[in-house]
Amino acid sequence: MKWKVQNSTPIANLVQLKETLLLNRNIDSSAQFFNPTDPMAITLQDVGIDEQNFSKSIKRINQAIEKNEKIIIFGDYDADGICATATLWTTLNHLKAKVFPFIPHREKHGYGLSLVALEEILSQGKPDLVITVDNGIVAFEAVKFLTDQKIDVIVSDHHQPEVEQLVPIFPQAFSIVHSTKLCGASVAWMISRGLNPEFAHSILDLSGIATIADQVPLTEANRSFAKFGLEYLRQTKRPGLLALLEKAKIKPSDIDEGKVNFIIAPRINAMGRLEHGLEALRLLCTNNQKQAIELSEMLDQTNSRRKDLTADMVSQAIKQDESWESEHIIIVASPSYHEGVIGLIAGKLSEKYGKPAIAISVGETTAKASARSIPGINIVNLIRKLQSDLLAVGGHPMAAGFGFESSKLELVTQKLRKLAMTEIDPLLLDRVITLDCVLPLTMINQQTYQLIAEFEPFGQFNSVPDFLIPNVSIMDFKLIGQDGVHLKMWLKSPLGSLVALGWNKAYLSQQLEVGATIDLAANLSLNQWNGKVEVQLLIKDLKKSES
Repeated sequence: MKWKVQNSTPIANLVQLKETLLLNRNIDSSAQFFNPTDPMAITLQDVGIDEQNFSKSIKRINQAIEKNEKIIIFGDYDADGICATATLWTTLNHLKAKVFPFIPHREKHGYGLSLVALEEILSQGKPDLVITVDNGIVAFEAVKFLTDQKIDVIVSDHHQPEVEQLVPIFPQAFSIVHSTKLCGASVAWMISRGLNPEFAHSILDLSGIATIADQVPLTEANRSFAKFGLEYLRQTKRPGLLALLEKAKIKPSDIDEGKVNFIIAPRINAMGRLEHGLEALRLLCTNNQKQAIELSEMLDQTNSRRKDLTADMVSQAIKQDESWESEHIIIVASPSYHEGVIGLIAGKLSEKYGKPAIAISVGETTAKASARSIPGINIVNLIRKLQSDLLAVGGHPMAAGFGFESSKLELVTQKLRKLAMTEIDPLLLDRVITLDCVLPLTMINQQTYQLIAEFEPFGQFNSVPDFLIPNVSIMDFKLIGQDGVHLKMWLKSPLGSLVALGWNKAYLSQQLEVGATIDLAANLSLNQWNGKVEVQLLIKDLKKSES
């Protein structure tokens, strides 16, 4: 694997390190970055929301509240969609609206504002207003169906709209609140703020979860929602979240973006993947302590099943194809793939091989696919070039979903592979670790760690700082973990001994011997155990020192 060091001059002090990290992240205003705008002060213009459509939406919702009209909030079954639904439902319920949430069932209804889901909604009584959150921007047929039924539709979404001749095309809804600069829950929060500014701060914890979970770029407004959202999440009074955290043995005060990404979001997502996302919505909204405990147990068990299922199917996928080295895109397909985890399969393959990946669950009549990409490759635009062969497609530059007739499996996969060969620059597929700078051993201490922590929360376009740490002497090493899959090293440092951990990096031990000198690609972590606080390294890669 290649290492690319953005600044090859060894860092001498904390001031120089801070300047380097800011420069590498193209941060022009450090004051704005380290003190982001309170979401209450973020304007519609800041996030690209059309003011006329927004005002029209707020007026219509207020009218529905005043007239006691039936409102349906139509969400999505992932963490962003569930948080978006909880955001708007909580607000409207607080305003005494006659409001009902609807989370589609992945297998029963499919994704988004589908006709089959709307038929179920109508069977329970015709609503006066349907508000989509985190979906709807490409639901042309479904929006027309509702409009023909004399039902007003407000679409709120953050996904990429369809484009004709470089012009975005939107459904003919009553109004549209759309921004590609936010996650779906934050778009919903902007509506909530427009309806009741005094209540808006109390639901920022939901935007914090969604912003981090949906992997949107953590810059500008998203950084505000992530940073303030985490602050409110650490003080959350939601019984469901508190029960979920207790189950995972996490203190609310310890929540950071890592806990959201690896503890909270996967449990919310698991329900939509394997069961019904409605139960995760109930967890976020319940005020009943007993129900909160029961739901947290359900989410935890479902997430465990999701992990086992994903591991098994990723293992199957890796065995499926041996031609990935020459391809520009990885495509795997099987009738045995559970459609709830195909996105995870694609994500694992993309991460492992450094290429865009698509996993396809092949049904009797239709196939459902999920795609994950790498920086520089807009996967949804690539897939849309096959739109005439597809039933539906939607998503972001980094992630997309689409469906097609199962009989077209070979046709679609061959077209995608051919398209990827011509459209994807092979230089983007080089496996490269980008390192911020050269960090000497003398600077690996708690002061340096605290400086790096000022850059949190980390995410897209604000990645965890990785460093080249040269000429490190190995005092000892061993493999750890249940199956010996992790690497632990003790390195010689000015402070005596420095621990370095390589999760799932046991294979690197083949290059090691006690007393040898190596170069490390690593980032800093804090180990707090038994009352002691120590800085340690998390290994990305290593190689023998040349000097």
